Amino acid sequence: MVHVLDTQQLARRGIIASTAVEADDGLVLFDTGPESTFANVAEQLQEAGFAANDVRHVFLSHIHFDHAGAAWRFAELGATVYVHPRGAPHLIDPTKLINSARRIYGDEMQRLWGQFVPIAKQSVTVLHDMDVVRVGPFEVRAIATPGHANHHNIYQWEDNVFGGDVAGVRLGGGPPVPPFVPPELHIESWRESIGKIRALKAKRLYLPHFGPIEGSVSAHLDALEERICRWAIWFRDRIRAGHNEQQLISTFTEQVADELREAGATEDEIRDYECADPSFMAVGAAVRYWQKYHPEALSRVQSENGEL
Repeated sequence: MVHVLDTQQLARRGIIASTAVEADDGLVLFDTGPESTFANVAEQLQEAGFAANDVRHVFLSHIHFDHAGAAWRFAELGATVYVHPRGAPHLIDPTKLINSARRIYGDEMQRLWGQFVPIAKQSVTVLHDMDVVRVGPFEVRAIATPGHANHHNIYQWEDNVFGGDVAGVRLGGGPPVPPFVPPELHIESWRESIGKIRALKAKRLYLPHFGPIEGSVSAHLDALEERICRWAIWFRDRIRAGHNEQQLISTFTEQVADELREAGATEDEIRDYECADPSFMAVGAAVRYWQKYHPEALSRVQSENGEL
């Protein structure tokens, strides 16, 4: 049985999820949410008939605080934490991770994410692309899926996939959107990762933002990839036209709100999308992507079809 646990970060529902799956030897958890919401997750586990120390396996899609912040709490209770090889060193020694996040969030770090404590090396297991872990009656396969972050894995078990952020953000009645964040946004890799998810032909796709998608997995991925490409081109054209980051933030925030509204999202859901996927971070990520990987595209004449 699968349990989608709402972390209720900052008392907001339906934004950050942790996904728990029952196994013979306890619970398997896909992402943990931030440490600031550990008590909320523990309470929901209790309501489902479990305790936090019943979690024996924690599979992290990546190490951003909204996904991995509470991993150390479960490790201290005896869980094994599985993570991409590039993420493991930052769980064992999170100094660089914390300092990087502090530059973005400043004095809001504690309120947003809580504490982040080193995890003992013996509690961390590295999973490379296509590694398989047997947990009770089923196997969990890790699949390396960069694009959102270069230390990102998705996980497949039976006909299910936990997609992490590379599978998009989809809240309430809104559409799937790609969470562009610095410093590792890479459009080409993201599209390849979506291809990997498609090839799995999963019947059920679970998102950390938020829960199982309704309807066709293929249609979800198609809509996500279309928006990745369109947003990337949108940024390219405006950077080329000389818009600075402050102008881009204002314009992009309005652009996204209009898109979500047209796709059926409510005003509350539009605010939730902005909470889950802040526009200012997308701007910084896109500017860095174009300047680092395709600087020539910012000065040459746009192609007729505007494709990447």
